[in-house]
Amino acid sequence: MNPYEASDQPPALRPQTSGLAIASLVTGLTCIFPAALICGHMALSRIKDSAGRLEGRGMAITGIVLGYAGIIPSILMILSILFVGARAWKKGSDRARCIINQRMIQQSVRAYQAHHFLSDYSSIDIEALKAETGLSSSAFICPAGGNLELPHSVPPVGILASPCPHAADLQHAPTDHSNW
Repeated sequence: MNPYEASDQPPALRPQTSGLAIASLVTGLTCIFPAALICGHMALSRIKDSAGRLEGRGMAITGIVLGYAGIIPSILMILSILFVGARAWKKGSDRARCIINQRMIQQSVRAYQAHHFLSDYSSIDIEALKAETGLSSSAFICPAGGNLELPHSVPPVGILASPCPHAADLQHAPTDHSNW
């Protein structure tokens, strides 16, 4: 057969490389992991459906592998950061609630002292204090565990009526209570 003669058969079409497969590989190499996964899975699907018109399966699989290899550690890192952040938030929240409880008790003791014309170191009837000031028993609970001390006498100004057992180790003490 003469190579210069026309043939009745159409020329064989050369398969094209999938643009999504290339995008998957490139985004996987450049650490854009979600895009690598999306493009890779879409490329594999289109290559499969193309009946041989598209190629690039290896690039798509490489992009998917890079995507998963990068996204899984990223997710684990984000989860660990969230866990540490949640613990820090809880610790700060417990400290703030405990100091608020101490402040409420202190104000109740001062109101009780003023109402009964008591001097410093006068004894306090805890049940009368709770009834007259509306102070609930939950005010004497530290959210980090344990109970605030019950005041048995009126402290002088600047001394806490109900210090927390975690004042030293968890810093459950107000920074300045000199005018309390």
